Amino acid sequence: MNRLWLPLLLVGLLGGCVSQYSISENQIESFLDGRLGQDIHKDKILRSADIRVNQVEVRLGHKPDTMAVKATSVLELKALFVPLRASLTAEFEAKPWYDSERHAVYLRDLELLQVESSPKELGRALQSISPQLMLFLRTYLESEPVYVLDVKESQQALMAEMTRRIRVQPGKLVLEFK
Repeated sequence: MNRLWLPLLLVGLLGGCVSQYSISENQIESFLDGRLGQDIHKDKILRSADIRVNQVEVRLGHKPDTMAVKATSVLELKALFVPLRASLTAEFEAKPWYDSERHAVYLRDLELLQVESSPKELGRALQSISPQLMLFLRTYLESEPVYVLDVKESQQALMAEMTRRIRVQPGKLVLEFK
């Protein structure tokens, strides 16, 4: 009986004219929030700083075939006399693409658009750490997936096998099937 479920599910999906599946900005943000928060703690950038990415914002389709990622990090610098606390926000743009073997969305042609610090007065103090943080974020976003289909969940597993490419639309990534 279990062997009948997959063909029935496939016929039901295809019979219902499902020809695409989309991933929302919120889904990508949730995925990145969880991954970046864990990975940045594993890879200490500077021994004198504690860095946490505490907010990721994703914007899809504001430009053709483009995804914008804005990451806000909280930095605690361990200075000699007074510890400093600040936030650093970096905004990137890139082209998303789908890896059909890994069932994941990656970014290429990553471009740093702007970096802001808060409070503004700490901008000079943060200049020493921001190149390392930007390098970490850039390397992470270019080499790690920004979203992975969950092949343990039956609907996403089916979508993962059928997807060959993605298309960026305002507010979502559309997975296109073969």
